[in-house]
Parts: sequence; C-alpha cells; structure tokens
Amino acid sequence: MTPKPNLPFEYDPSLEEYMVNEKDFLASNPQHNTLVIGAVVFNGEGKQLLVQRAADEQAFPNAWEIPGGKVDDTDETIIHAAVRELKEETGLEAKRIVRKVGEFGWNDVHRRTGKPRIWHKVIFEIEPKDLNIVLDPVEHQHYLWATEEEVTNDKVGDVALAYIPNPENKAIKLDAFKLKREAVAATA
Repeated sequence: MTPKPNLPFEYDPSLEEYMVNEKDFLASNPQHNTLVIGAVVFNGEGKQLLVQRAADEQAFPNAWEIPGGKVDDTDETIIHAAVRELKEETGLEAKRIVRKVGEFGWNDVHRRTGKPRIWHKVIFEIEPKDLNIVLDPVEHQHYLWATEEEVTNDKVGDVALAYIPNPENKAIKLDAFKLKREAVAATA
C-alpha cells in the first residue's frame, strides 16, 4: 500500500473504484440517488468504535452507530468523504483505508420534497493515526469500544446498544469483526 501523491492517507488498491466523486459514482450506479459512508475503527484490543447519536438528533436520537454520513458534493472522492466524516464526528485522522467492509441500501421519501430516495451505504475499515477521540457534541454524545460478543448481545457492560432500526446496521458491524479476523489469520 503506497500513498498517492498529495493524499494524507493510504488506501488498499482494491478500493480504487471508490476514488471517484459522488456524481460520477451515482452516474455509474443509477439504481441509487443518495450516497452515504460508514467508518469502522478498531483499537489495539480488537474492539470496535461505536458512537451514540445526540439525544436531540431529529433522526434516530440516542442510537449507537459507527461514524459516517452523507457524501458531500465537495468531497473529492467517496474515500475522502469517509475520511472527512471520521474526522468531523470523532476527531480521528485517517492513516490508512484498510478495506471495504460491505455495503447495503434502503429506500425512503424525502420529508420536505416528497421525492423518493434510494440510499446506498458503503462501509470502510479505517486505521486512524491515533485514538484520541473528540466527539462533535452536535452529532454524538458518547462513544465506547465494543467486542464482537458485546455487539452480538447488544450490550456493553451496563449500556444497551440500540441501533438505527435496519438489520444491516448490526450485521455490518459483525461483518467487520469477521473480516478483521480473517485478515489476521491470513497473515499468521
């Protein structure tokens, strides 16, 4: 993995298809019209970072999630969007985009315009430069590190993990653990 000129992070060559902007990606994937990303981060103990949405968030207050959000028109690429969202929501700077964890989609209707939205979410595992988390209090109120067993059981200590009500949200977290385990086994 080598950094491209002028990029502040490295990324695996398998992710090259995500080094395009939102407009070009959606033009090549007309079955979607709204693009979002997620960022999975692990600590040295193999625990996954989860952040809790702010209590006054309009959409899914208090839900636990991985960092992420909408790809903006100003994002140079989809991967840049993942790096930006991770930094905005957690203060973490990306060192390396390790792999694509997965992707999924859903449909809804925009509440102001009434137009249908066909969402597509791409989730990446990102290795940060450090683990000094500083949450954006407008978006998130707490964070924690969870093991695979804790995510499976929806509980970390005394904290119940309530996710955004879409089964893929929990499944993708578990997929990230599996991919991490497989990558470690492949290098052993």
